[in-house]
Amino acid sequence: MSRLALTMFVLLLGACSLSPERRADIDQLIEQQRGSVSLVPDVAPVELNSPLDALVQDTARHHLLMVEQGSDALALRIHIIRSARERIELMNYIFHDDESGRLLLAELIDAARRGVSVRVLVDSLFSLDNVQLLAGLELLDGDIEISLYNPVFDQASLGDLGFSAAVFCCFRRLNHRLHHKLLAVDGRHGLIGGRNTADRYFDLDTRMNFLDMEVLVSGSVVEEMSADFGNFWAHSASLPSRYARDVAAVIEKRRPERIVLERDNRAAYALDMVDSEQWLAGLLNEGGFHVDAVRYFSDPPDKTWQIESEVSTRTLHELIAGATERVLIQTPYFVLSRKFEQLLADLDDSVEVVVSTNSLASTDAWPVYAISRRQRYRMVNGFGVLLHEAKPFPADLERFNRRYEQLVIDRALGITSPMRIDPPSATADRPGPRISVHAKILVVDDRVAAVTSHNFDPRSEVFNTENGILVEDEAFARALSDYVETILAPRNSWLVAARPEGPPLIGPINRGMARVSRRLPAFDFWPWYLTENYRIDEGSVDVGPGHPDFHDVHEAVGLMPEVVLLRRIFSTGLVSRMFGFLRPIM
Repeated sequence: MSRLALTMFVLLLGACSLSPERRADIDQLIEQQRGSVSLVPDVAPVELNSPLDALVQDTARHHLLMVEQGSDALALRIHIIRSARERIELMNYIFHDDESGRLLLAELIDAARRGVSVRVLVDSLFSLDNVQLLAGLELLDGDIEISLYNPVFDQASLGDLGFSAAVFCCFRRLNHRLHHKLLAVDGRHGLIGGRNTADRYFDLDTRMNFLDMEVLVSGSVVEEMSADFGNFWAHSASLPSRYARDVAAVIEKRRPERIVLERDNRAAYALDMVDSEQWLAGLLNEGGFHVDAVRYFSDPPDKTWQIESEVSTRTLHELIAGATERVLIQTPYFVLSRKFEQLLADLDDSVEVVVSTNSLASTDAWPVYAISRRQRYRMVNGFGVLLHEAKPFPADLERFNRRYEQLVIDRALGITSPMRIDPPSATADRPGPRISVHAKILVVDDRVAAVTSHNFDPRSEVFNTENGILVEDEAFARALSDYVETILAPRNSWLVAARPEGPPLIGPINRGMARVSRRLPAFDFWPWYLTENYRIDEGSVDVGPGHPDFHDVHEAVGLMPEVVLLRRIFSTGLVSRMFGFLRPIM
């Protein structure tokens, strides 16, 4: 304990930022060493004329392109980066140094070498923590700049010990994260939605892949996205990577020599897609829409210190509050804040609320699921939410991931894509990876829709900065609804519903005690849960949870279907019963 305390004390002493004099020295060193670092392999930058540019000729309208498949998402990023002429602006919560991340970083460097201004702003907690790589990027020829958002202790690489120290000394700052997702090119095309930059977002991970959704927006509103990027870039919370204490130390020691960014890896499938004349045409034909107005919304950089400026939450809540028929939500982490509970309570009883989210077997964040499990009965019985939890191995698995067969082969070869926070799978082992819902979608009355980075949870409401687009167009809204409804279909998801009420006397006592116990901030003492997951055979006549025949046509499959990892079962139960007070930061 004394060693830990001493280490934390040393870290805190070193938490100060670089002095102006030392920053000036770093700038001078970089100018002296500029061009001394080489890129390996060094290939000629590629520039292409994109058919997407023709979509923005009509300044009164916008073009939207839905991007569902991870493979399409990776190829599209490469395509629009290669089409850039003036500037590229990228904001991400996670930018992982794996095969897809290295390929995209190489493409960004190529664009900078062509004369394009490239600026990359990533949250410092889980992004680009390779200090040697960041130092090398500072010394490359070409106009590429990297900044880190809100780095604790002004370090690019925090490490486990630094993270632990930050929990004790700087918990509020640690919780304020840049959760934006944006790739803007030339003020003409903006990619926005739920995806970060890592293999599991691009159908490359052999253990788990995310089902996500983003939209490529082409039109005048992209300049607003670009301006928003500029606000974050100029904010005091954004630190140029050269001024991170650990990166500066590497530059001062003149250690960087070369940057190795392999392009001939498993992510190279996307290069073949970009070279195909049919690929983009097919994508535009499948998911392209011409719409009138597109509204961009974004939280300010200092959201945590200005709680009243929760722009994203207010925008989404106002949209839900205006529903007259149906609210459809997809989110990976559905946790009800008090504010969201009140929003649901104020809706007219005639408004149907449908939610697609993860089960414990499919989620990548089991502690969040553990907290939300305390709320399941209140969700489905108190607010009438039709709650669907995605199966880890749905029937339409290969439709959601066109590369699934290849991933089965890769897994058999022992290929993995580990991430820093990567808990083991709770399911029985299968030849291929499981899936996890990651999209953040809201559709109201099949008329207006939002695609966003906001998870509809307390963390997104208060701590994380979020962004998204709002579109009032029936065709686009209906297409998003179809996408979500495919995932929540009985073959792909379980339905959460209340258990039978039980005997006349015991049933009401059980429900009353459970409701009281679930609301306690810490010890949830009542042993019985009031909900579980249900399945129905495809083709059977489906009836809602309130129908008297519901339990006759639905089969109960338990609280945690397909979860076989005992420590996951135990840990989830422990967090659910003992740590309800953590809800505000989930």
